[in-house]
Amino acid sequence: MIKLYKQLIILLSLAMVSLAHAAENALPNLPSWQVLEYEQKAFWATAKSRLEVLPVAGKPNEWVLDVMSSVVDNSEKLQVSFEAATGRVLSRARISSGKEQRMKSYQYNSDHILRERRNAPANSDAPASQWPITNTKYLDYPASRGDTVVTSPYMLILLAAQLQAQGPNKSMEVIVNTDLNFYRVKLTSGNGIPVDANYSVTGQDPVSGKVDTIAVAIQASPEDSLVDDDDFSVLGLDGEIILFFDPATGLPLQIRGDAPRIGGTEIKLKSVTMRAAH
Repeated sequence: MIKLYKQLIILLSLAMVSLAHAAENALPNLPSWQVLEYEQKAFWATAKSRLEVLPVAGKPNEWVLDVMSSVVDNSEKLQVSFEAATGRVLSRARISSGKEQRMKSYQYNSDHILRERRNAPANSDAPASQWPITNTKYLDYPASRGDTVVTSPYMLILLAAQLQAQGPNKSMEVIVNTDLNFYRVKLTSGNGIPVDANYSVTGQDPVSGKVDTIAVAIQASPEDSLVDDDDFSVLGLDGEIILFFDPATGLPLQIRGDAPRIGGTEIKLKSVTMRAAH
Protein backbone atom coordinates (compact mmCIF):
# COMPACT_ATOMS: atom_id res chain seq x y z
CA MET A 1 0.00 0.00 0.00
CA ILE A 2 2.81 2.42 0.96
CA LYS A 3 4.66 1.64 -2.30
CA LEU A 4 1.49 2.28 -4.34
CA TYR A 5 0.92 5.54 -2.47
CA LYS A 6 4.45 6.71 -3.29
CA GLN A 7 3.95 5.84 -6.95
CA LEU A 8 0.74 7.91 -7.04
CA ILE A 9 2.57 10.88 -5.51
CA ILE A 10 5.32 10.60 -8.15
CA LEU A 11 2.77 10.41 -10.97
CA LEU A 12 0.89 13.43 -9.63
CA SER A 13 4.14 15.40 -9.34
CA LEU A 14 5.09 14.56 -12.92
CA ALA A 15 1.64 15.58 -14.13
CA MET A 16 1.87 18.92 -12.34
CA VAL A 17 5.30 19.61 -13.86
CA SER A 18 3.99 18.67 -17.29
CA LEU A 19 0.98 21.00 -16.91
CA ALA A 20 3.20 23.86 -15.72
CA HIS A 21 5.53 23.36 -18.68
CA ALA A 22 2.59 23.32 -21.09
CA ALA A 23 1.21 26.53 -19.59
CA GLU A 24 4.55 28.28 -19.99
CA ASN A 25 4.73 27.27 -23.64
CA ALA A 26 1.06 27.77 -24.48
CA LEU A 27 0.52 29.75 -27.65
CA PRO A 28 -1.53 32.94 -27.44
CA ASN A 29 -4.66 33.23 -29.49
CA LEU A 30 -4.52 35.22 -32.69
CA PRO A 31 -5.90 38.75 -32.24
CA SER A 32 -9.69 38.99 -32.59
CA TRP A 33 -9.03 41.32 -35.50
CA GLN A 34 -7.32 40.36 -38.73
CA VAL A 35 -6.85 43.75 -40.41
CA LEU A 36 -6.47 47.24 -38.93
CA GLU A 37 -6.43 50.38 -41.06
CA TYR A 38 -5.29 53.78 -39.77
CA GLU A 39 -5.40 57.24 -41.28
CA GLN A 40 -3.81 60.57 -40.43
CA LYS A 41 -4.56 63.82 -42.28
CA ALA A 42 -2.25 66.80 -41.93
CA PHE A 43 -2.35 69.85 -44.17
CA TRP A 44 -2.30 68.57 -47.76
CA ALA A 45 -1.12 65.03 -47.07
CA THR A 46 -2.91 61.87 -45.95
CA ALA A 47 -0.96 59.01 -44.43
CA LYS A 48 -2.46 55.53 -44.37
CA SER A 49 -1.34 52.28 -42.75
CA ARG A 50 -2.79 48.79 -43.03
CA LEU A 51 -1.76 45.96 -40.69
CA GLU A 52 -2.73 42.30 -41.06
CA VAL A 53 -1.76 39.36 -38.83
CA LEU A 54 -1.89 35.83 -40.24
CA PRO A 55 -0.84 32.38 -39.01
CA VAL A 56 1.81 30.42 -40.92
CA ALA A 57 0.61 27.08 -42.26
CA GLY A 58 2.42 24.17 -40.64
CA LYS A 59 4.20 26.39 -38.10
CA PRO A 60 1.89 26.87 -35.10
CA ASN A 61 4.36 29.11 -33.24
CA GLU A 62 4.96 31.45 -36.19
CA TRP A 63 2.78 34.33 -37.34
CA VAL A 64 3.26 36.95 -40.03
CA LEU A 65 2.58 40.68 -39.81
CA ASP A 66 1.96 42.36 -43.19
CA VAL A 67 2.03 46.15 -43.30
CA MET A 68 1.27 48.56 -46.13
CA SER A 69 1.85 52.29 -45.61
CA SER A 70 1.59 55.26 -47.95
CA VAL A 71 1.91 59.04 -47.87
CA VAL A 72 1.75 61.21 -50.99
CA ASP A 73 3.85 59.40 -53.65
CA ASN A 74 5.81 57.21 -51.25
CA SER A 75 4.79 53.78 -50.07
CA GLU A 76 6.24 50.75 -48.36
CA LYS A 77 5.35 47.12 -47.88
CA LEU A 78 6.66 45.29 -44.85
CA GLN A 79 6.47 41.64 -43.85
CA VAL A 80 7.57 40.41 -40.44
CA SER A 81 7.78 36.75 -39.43
CA PHE A 82 7.81 36.32 -35.66
CA GLU A 83 7.33 33.94 -32.76
CA ALA A 84 3.70 34.05 -31.69
CA ALA A 85 4.49 33.33 -28.04
CA THR A 86 7.14 36.04 -27.55
CA GLY A 87 7.03 38.55 -30.41
CA ARG A 88 10.65 37.73 -31.27
CA VAL A 89 11.31 38.59 -34.91
CA LEU A 90 12.61 35.77 -37.11
CA SER A 91 12.90 37.71 -40.37
CA ARG A 92 11.54 40.83 -42.01
CA ALA A 93 11.62 42.54 -45.38
CA ARG A 94 10.67 46.07 -46.42
CA ILE A 95 10.06 47.24 -49.98
CA SER A 96 10.07 51.02 -50.37
CA SER A 97 8.69 52.77 -53.44
CA GLY A 98 9.06 56.42 -54.40
CA LYS A 99 11.70 57.97 -56.63
CA GLU A 100 13.31 54.53 -56.64
CA GLN A 101 12.45 51.04 -55.47
CA ARG A 102 14.56 49.18 -52.96
CA MET A 103 14.23 46.28 -50.56
CA LYS A 104 15.93 45.72 -47.23
CA SER A 105 15.75 42.27 -45.68
CA TYR A 106 16.83 41.14 -42.23
CA GLN A 107 17.46 37.58 -41.08
CA TYR A 108 17.62 37.25 -37.28
CA ASN A 109 20.14 34.54 -36.50
CA SER A 110 21.14 33.48 -33.00
CA ASP A 111 24.34 35.56 -32.90
CA HIS A 112 23.86 38.25 -35.56
CA ILE A 113 21.45 39.86 -38.02
CA LEU A 114 22.07 39.51 -41.76
CA ARG A 115 20.95 42.73 -43.46
CA GLU A 116 20.79 42.92 -47.26
CA ARG A 117 19.80 45.80 -49.49
CA ARG A 118 18.56 45.30 -53.04
CA ASN A 119 17.79 47.96 -55.64
CA ALA A 120 15.33 47.50 -58.46
CA PRO A 121 16.92 47.45 -61.93
CA ALA A 122 15.54 49.91 -64.46
CA ASN A 123 12.60 48.62 -66.50
CA SER A 124 12.53 45.28 -64.73
CA ASP A 125 9.49 43.21 -63.77
CA ALA A 126 11.53 40.81 -61.65
CA PRO A 127 10.26 40.20 -58.09
CA ALA A 128 12.09 42.04 -55.31
CA SER A 129 13.77 38.84 -54.12
CA GLN A 130 15.58 38.69 -57.46
CA TRP A 131 16.85 42.27 -57.50
CA PRO A 132 20.65 42.51 -57.29
CA ILE A 133 22.16 42.86 -53.81
CA THR A 134 23.83 46.26 -53.49
CA ASN A 135 24.85 46.11 -49.82
CA THR A 136 25.34 43.42 -47.15
CA LYS A 137 25.90 43.99 -43.44
CA TYR A 138 26.25 41.71 -40.43
CA LEU A 139 24.83 43.39 -37.34
CA ASP A 140 25.89 42.28 -33.87
CA TYR A 141 23.26 42.26 -31.15
CA PRO A 142 23.88 44.62 -28.23
CA ALA A 143 26.11 43.05 -25.60
CA SER A 144 23.45 43.93 -23.01
CA ARG A 145 20.72 41.97 -24.81
CA GLY A 146 20.78 38.94 -22.52
CA ASP A 147 17.48 37.07 -22.86
CA THR A 148 15.50 40.16 -23.87
CA VAL A 149 13.32 39.63 -26.93
CA VAL A 150 14.51 41.42 -30.07
CA THR A 151 11.65 42.68 -32.21
CA SER A 152 10.75 45.46 -34.68
CA PRO A 153 8.78 48.74 -34.42
CA TYR A 154 5.42 47.63 -35.88
CA MET A 155 5.44 44.62 -33.57
CA LEU A 156 5.07 47.01 -30.62
CA ILE A 157 1.39 47.43 -31.55
CA LEU A 158 0.82 43.68 -31.10
CA LEU A 159 2.86 43.51 -27.91
CA ALA A 160 0.98 46.51 -26.50
CA ALA A 161 -2.31 44.76 -27.31
CA GLN A 162 -1.20 41.66 -25.39
CA LEU A 163 -0.06 43.80 -22.45
CA GLN A 164 -3.29 45.80 -22.16
CA ALA A 165 -5.26 42.56 -22.07
CA GLN A 166 -3.58 41.89 -18.71
CA GLY A 167 -5.03 45.13 -17.31
CA PRO A 168 -3.40 48.30 -15.95
CA ASN A 169 -0.08 48.54 -14.08
CA LYS A 170 1.69 45.91 -16.18
CA SER A 171 4.99 46.41 -17.97
CA MET A 172 7.47 44.66 -20.23
CA GLU A 173 10.75 45.43 -21.97
CA VAL A 174 12.00 44.47 -25.42
CA ILE A 175 14.84 45.49 -27.69
CA VAL A 176 13.78 46.99 -31.02
CA ASN A 177 15.95 46.83 -34.12
CA THR A 178 15.11 49.57 -36.62
CA ASP A 179 17.61 49.54 -39.49
CA LEU A 180 21.10 49.71 -38.03
CA ASN A 181 20.10 50.91 -34.55
CA PHE A 182 18.90 49.15 -31.41
CA TYR A 183 16.59 50.60 -28.75
CA ARG A 184 15.46 49.35 -25.36
CA VAL A 185 11.73 49.86 -25.23
CA LYS A 186 9.53 49.76 -22.15
CA LEU A 187 5.78 49.26 -22.48
CA THR A 188 3.58 50.18 -19.52
CA SER A 189 -0.19 49.76 -19.25
CA GLY A 190 -2.48 52.01 -17.26
CA ASN A 191 -5.95 53.51 -17.18
CA GLY A 192 -6.56 55.55 -20.31
CA ILE A 193 -8.87 58.43 -21.12
CA PRO A 194 -12.11 58.43 -23.11
CA VAL A 195 -11.38 58.77 -26.82
CA ASP A 196 -13.62 59.36 -29.81
CA ALA A 197 -14.06 56.17 -31.83
CA ASN A 198 -15.24 56.34 -35.42
CA TYR A 199 -14.41 53.31 -37.53
CA SER A 200 -16.09 50.88 -39.91
CA VAL A 201 -16.22 47.13 -39.37
CA THR A 202 -16.26 44.87 -42.41
CA GLY A 203 -19.63 43.13 -42.61
CA GLN A 204 -20.96 44.88 -39.49
CA ASP A 205 -22.33 48.23 -38.37
CA PRO A 206 -19.81 51.07 -37.92
CA VAL A 207 -18.74 52.10 -34.42
CA SER A 208 -18.76 55.67 -33.16
CA GLY A 209 -18.84 57.52 -29.85
CA LYS A 210 -16.78 57.96 -26.70
CA VAL A 211 -14.98 54.86 -25.45
CA ASP A 212 -13.21 54.41 -22.10
CA THR A 213 -9.77 52.98 -22.72
CA ILE A 214 -6.74 51.24 -21.34
CA ALA A 215 -3.52 53.01 -22.35
CA VAL A 216 -0.10 51.59 -23.10
CA ALA A 217 2.82 54.02 -23.05
CA ILE A 218 5.91 53.26 -25.13
CA GLN A 219 9.24 54.73 -24.06
CA ALA A 220 12.38 54.07 -26.11
CA SER A 221 16.03 54.83 -25.39
CA PRO A 222 19.10 53.87 -27.43
CA GLU A 223 20.73 50.59 -26.49
CA ASP A 224 24.43 51.44 -26.67
CA SER A 225 25.46 54.18 -29.11
CA LEU A 226 23.37 54.77 -32.22
CA VAL A 227 25.11 53.64 -35.39
CA ASP A 228 22.89 55.77 -37.63
CA ASP A 229 20.54 58.74 -37.22
CA ASP A 230 17.83 58.36 -34.59
CA ASP A 231 15.08 56.47 -36.44
CA PHE A 232 12.78 55.02 -33.78
CA SER A 233 9.07 55.49 -34.51
CA VAL A 234 5.73 53.68 -34.44
CA LEU A 235 3.52 54.40 -37.46
CA GLY A 236 5.72 57.44 -38.08
CA LEU A 237 5.32 58.82 -34.54
CA ASP A 238 8.13 59.29 -32.04
CA GLY A 239 8.59 60.96 -28.65
CA GLU A 240 6.27 59.70 -25.93
CA ILE A 241 3.95 57.31 -27.73
CA ILE A 242 0.64 56.20 -26.20
CA LEU A 243 -1.79 53.64 -27.59
CA PHE A 244 -5.40 53.67 -26.43
CA PHE A 245 -7.28 50.35 -26.46
CA ASP A 246 -10.94 49.50 -26.17
CA PRO A 247 -10.87 47.01 -23.25
CA ALA A 248 -14.01 45.28 -24.54
CA THR A 249 -12.68 44.49 -28.03
CA GLY A 250 -8.93 44.83 -27.60
CA LEU A 251 -8.82 47.18 -30.60
CA PRO A 252 -6.13 49.92 -30.64
CA LEU A 253 -8.39 52.89 -31.32
CA GLN A 254 -5.84 55.65 -31.32
CA ILE A 255 -2.08 56.26 -31.27
CA ARG A 256 -0.60 59.53 -30.03
CA GLY A 257 2.92 60.84 -30.42
CA ASP A 258 5.01 63.42 -32.25
CA ALA A 259 5.08 63.59 -36.04
CA PRO A 260 7.95 65.23 -37.97
CA ARG A 261 7.34 68.94 -38.69
CA ILE A 262 3.87 68.68 -37.12
CA GLY A 263 4.32 67.93 -33.42
CA GLY A 264 1.66 66.24 -31.30
CA THR A 265 -0.49 64.04 -33.53
CA GLU A 266 -3.26 61.47 -33.25
CA ILE A 267 -3.57 58.53 -35.62
CA LYS A 268 -7.03 57.03 -35.53
CA LEU A 269 -8.43 53.63 -36.39
CA LYS A 270 -10.54 53.98 -39.55
CA SER A 271 -11.58 50.39 -40.31
CA VAL A 272 -11.19 46.87 -39.00
CA THR A 273 -11.77 43.38 -40.35
CA MET A 274 -12.48 40.92 -37.58
CA ARG A 275 -11.02 37.43 -37.78
CA ALA A 276 -13.35 34.72 -38.99
CA ALA A 277 -14.27 32.18 -36.33
CA HIS A 278 -12.90 28.66 -36.85
